[in-house]
Amino acid sequence: MVSVAPAGSWESLEPKLSPAVLDAVSTMGFSDMTPVQAGAIPLFMKNKDVVVEAVTGSGKTLSFLIPILEKIHRRSRKLAPTEVGAIIISPTRELATQITKVLADFEPFFPNIQHQLLIGGETSLEEDIATFQQVHPDILIGTPGRLEDILSQKRGGVNVKELEVLVLDEADRLLDMGFSVSLNKIMSLLPKQRRTGLFSATMTDGLTELVRAGLRNPVRVVVKVEDLVGGGGQRTPASLHIGYILCSTSQKLLLLSHLLRQESANKKTIVYFATCASVDYFYKLLSRLPALSDFAIHSLHGKMETKKRSLTFKSFTNIPAGSPGVLLCTDVASRGLDIPDVDFVVQVDPPQDPKAFTHRCGRAGRAGREGKAVVFLVKGKEDTYVDFLKVRKVPIHRWGWSGGPTITENVDDDEEDATMADSTEEQDEALLGKIVKEEPEDDAENAAFLKELQKIVRTDRDLHDKGTMAYVSFIRSYSKHEASFIFRSRDLDLGALARGYALLRLPKMPELKNEKAEGSIKGFVPADIDMDKYKYQDKQKEAVRVKKLEAYKLKQAEKEKEIALNGAQNSKKRKPINKASSWSEKQEAKERKLDRQLKKQRKRDYLKRKAAGEIVEEEEHEGDDDEDDDGEEGESKKTKESKKAEGEEAEVNEDDGDDWDELAQEERLAKKMKKGKMSKRDFEKQVGNMFADL
Repeated sequence: MVSVAPAGSWESLEPKLSPAVLDAVSTMGFSDMTPVQAGAIPLFMKNKDVVVEAVTGSGKTLSFLIPILEKIHRRSRKLAPTEVGAIIISPTRELATQITKVLADFEPFFPNIQHQLLIGGETSLEEDIATFQQVHPDILIGTPGRLEDILSQKRGGVNVKELEVLVLDEADRLLDMGFSVSLNKIMSLLPKQRRTGLFSATMTDGLTELVRAGLRNPVRVVVKVEDLVGGGGQRTPASLHIGYILCSTSQKLLLLSHLLRQESANKKTIVYFATCASVDYFYKLLSRLPALSDFAIHSLHGKMETKKRSLTFKSFTNIPAGSPGVLLCTDVASRGLDIPDVDFVVQVDPPQDPKAFTHRCGRAGRAGREGKAVVFLVKGKEDTYVDFLKVRKVPIHRWGWSGGPTITENVDDDEEDATMADSTEEQDEALLGKIVKEEPEDDAENAAFLKELQKIVRTDRDLHDKGTMAYVSFIRSYSKHEASFIFRSRDLDLGALARGYALLRLPKMPELKNEKAEGSIKGFVPADIDMDKYKYQDKQKEAVRVKKLEAYKLKQAEKEKEIALNGAQNSKKRKPINKASSWSEKQEAKERKLDRQLKKQRKRDYLKRKAAGEIVEEEEHEGDDDEDDDGEEGESKKTKESKKAEGEEAEVNEDDGDDWDELAQEERLAKKMKKGKMSKRDFEKQVGNMFADL
């Protein structure tokens, strides 16, 4: 069912399109224009700068490719071999590759117009320059970094004096990813007498600044979807149905497994996680889950090698229609990508940036196709995200769940609203105060499912390592949510999260310091496993682990032997400092601090013994006033009785007198440094000399 309102036939467009374009779009199966195409193409062809804001999946790519082809095709003089007629800038390699593929569909109809893809990672700059000099492209498509490199290189021979069109696709994403410096540099290299098109699904303040700087009297084209129920507009296509499920933190993977089998038995699905580490871990884990053995599972995130990313994207795209396939990814695959036959999107973790929510959902229901999207929200903690989305004109409804596991919510929307309406402000505050971090225990089905996942993790230590990294990265990512008033890190049930990640042991991290006791936290019980015998399936990794373990055990044995022979005190002797190391000064400072602590401790012990009567001195004698480094003056003042005990105590008294002098001197130097009378370097130098004899 196609629910994008047709905006007329291609033949009705003014100015008229060339027969080659009409034949191309007909061959592609596009009989009518979409509203964004009908609005943007005529303006672009009439030499207007355009700013196009339209919902995802509305046909923006053809809105700028067709005018570019028409302008180059209708030139009175063909472009010279080194001249470029158009440049298209994309935020990601995947989107740039997709635009290139769409442009390639026009090649049979425009054999004289060449193009080149410029993205980093797959080819070097030298290779791209060589390709340019060989192919002589009229259109360049690429990411900002590589385009900036090739345009800045004089030896590249790229001539932009005849450039007619510059297109910034997914322009808001270009700014979000920190490409503003590259964009400004590229635009400064291009002629001002050009047409510029800025295409995006959302408008931001940064885009407004970019429009002012790079476009001349632009015409704005805004295409909205009418909300027939509530009136007004909405930010997603009408053919896309978005739902939400309220559940517990530890239940998300069970729900995902059921949803994939129920909704995606014969279609492609994209599953979004918050971090790259989570994608890596759950790809490895779910690929080994027997319940999902029929699915072709792929992973994609920004930290993958470029070639691997391209191969993964190509493999998932080429899965035949009707075959079950799953792509686990981060927001790197949330913008602009038009993957064939994707009808279902699952957001296991809501995005940090609320704007990314609609872009994620928009991977389904493209070009009028029916699509579904669902997001998991934690019951009692993230419920208000639904109202937040509705305020942002995102139509979202409770997911119609049937035949799946029992989930932790069964309250009707109307009942919820009524309960909230009847509550007073004091009750609301009380309820907020009662947001309990600890979630209910897992039911039998979820407990059995998580136990099955833990069994898989036990088979390979690499899964344990990846799970730990995923757990840590999620907690830190959660603390950086832009909607932090909804996603509060202090409300996270870290125990339930650890269960949901099928962890065997908890990692060492600051966030667990206050909650961790005896290796565990509330809601999580560490698995009974001997970590020394826990092996990697990879033989190379296992060999390295065994070698490190043996070296560690040998070192520990030597340390225990040394302590047994020399005593614990000798084990605290200073290690020789490697002066060649860049941090030797810090080492020296640490050791000076340790020396001071030891001397203070010796002084405390001495005073305690003196108070207990073990050391007897005359009233005249003041240990603090002993100015003689050799202790001779102090010795002359001692009584006969103290001299008898001198054999045991003389060395202590001498050292302690010196200690007090040195500590007093250090305190005086510290005061001088605080008052600015001495530099920190001079202070450390003098203090270092004071303790040089230790």
